[in-house]
Amino acid sequence: MYPPDMLAQKAAVVASEAKTALTFAILGIFCFGFIFGFLAYRKANEAIETIDIYDVAHDKRGMATAAKILGIIDIVLWALGLVLRFALR
Repeated sequence: MYPPDMLAQKAAVVASEAKTALTFAILGIFCFGFIFGFLAYRKANEAIETIDIYDVAHDKRGMATAAKILGIIDIVLWALGLVLRFALR
């Protein structure tokens, strides 16, 4: 359906987005969880959507899914920390 060179380019984009999303998710655990968590979730979602649309880079789906889950955990931990910070005052 799509030309092979376009599929190769989309596979490279997916690999880059999944790697970036995982990097953001890991950084979000240690600092700026809300910001990096949101960025990780968004990048991982874009990677998964590209995988589904163009049917490429299925080996990167696990990395993107892990980044998406870690992004959610980053946001939840940030919110929990914020609630605890104000509750313990």
